[in-house]
Amino acid sequence: MLSTLDIDAVNSFLKICKREIENKNCYFVGYRTITINGKKISAKQALIDIGIMKVQDIWKYVLNLKVSDCIKVDRDFDYSRDMNSEVYIFQKLINSKIVYIKLTMNDRGIICISFHESYEG
Repeated sequence: MLSTLDIDAVNSFLKICKREIENKNCYFVGYRTITINGKKISAKQALIDIGIMKVQDIWKYVLNLKVSDCIKVDRDFDYSRDMNSEVYIFQKLINSKIVYIKLTMNDRGIICISFHESYEG
């Protein structure tokens, strides 16, 4: 469960997301590979597996996120990104699948680090 401080942070973050997405300052980290159920797939294949054919379509789902969809606010431990030190992790039911969404922001806008079917790992 999120603390009151985290709830306030998520609320502010989602407002910033809306503004940045409307201004087209949003980016998907699509070059990664992820392992789901022991199988390595590309981030783009993970989108296809949940029924999203165009990368830009993920932003309509991000726009519909609610504070209650946030499962965690955490530090960004990948220092190579040179990004904000916080990541916002959400889970949302999309096309009958529970989808894991990890977002952060930097001076360029909103960055979607992960958008794939949720898995235990």
